[in-house]
Amino acid sequence: MAMNESSISKSTGSDIEVKALTYQPGTARKPILSEVSYTFSEGHMTALLGPNGSGKTTLLKHILAQIKCPEDAVLIDGKDTNDYVPKERSRKISWVPQNSNGDSAFSVEEVVLMARYPYKGTWDGDSEEDRKIAEDAMRTVGVLELRNRNFLSLSGGERQRTLIARALAQTTPWILLDEPTSNLDIKHQIAIMDVLHKRVEMGDLSVVVVMHDFNMVERFCDRAILLKDGKVVSKGETREVMTAERISSVYETGFDIIEKDGRRFFFPKDVK
Repeated sequence: MAMNESSISKSTGSDIEVKALTYQPGTARKPILSEVSYTFSEGHMTALLGPNGSGKTTLLKHILAQIKCPEDAVLIDGKDTNDYVPKERSRKISWVPQNSNGDSAFSVEEVVLMARYPYKGTWDGDSEEDRKIAEDAMRTVGVLELRNRNFLSLSGGERQRTLIARALAQTTPWILLDEPTSNLDIKHQIAIMDVLHKRVEMGDLSVVVVMHDFNMVERFCDRAILLKDGKVVSKGETREVMTAERISSVYETGFDIIEKDGRRFFFPKDVK
């Protein structure tokens, strides 16, 4: 997956600040998020960690204003996320959801070209630049040869890579991803994470990613937030957050950590 920096690079944007965010929908017995505060700093690849139901996806949806936030609870570039019009917010942040199902018979290329919508007028078609950006993004994640395929005919992993291509083609300073490698084979897991990591290192991108694979997080993410029951348990540099004692407590499963050649490897113990 060779990077093409010329057309899909984008300078990073300012920080995303979350301040004392609490969320408890009417049907919930307890808050899904409780007093969550964190500043996602530009130029980092930040992992959101925690067991199922800990509030990771809900936090991302608040940043994206898919769930309405209390006033000034989430600031993007110093501005309340609720105050952005959709096109403006879509020029700041792109989004790769966990669920890649769809009900529209678009081709792969058409799905990726949807990323250019925030930069168009009402009646504008796809420009030559739009098509070049989309082509480079498809090539980057290895779906260029699928460009004419119906999106719904793809495997789960191919759909996931198409959505990641769309996020790259959106040329935003931030990408938020919800378990982006869950449908990918190991080759494509590493390749996709490497693409994102290199763009962060190049200063073109900042990333927030929900992950369950500690070894991938250790390899690619330099920041981490650990959630449990909607609360922040730990936050900061990945190595400081992901201690055996802490993750064993949060996940209620023991872990052994083995260090080799400066890298740590995580092995879960038997579940009792």
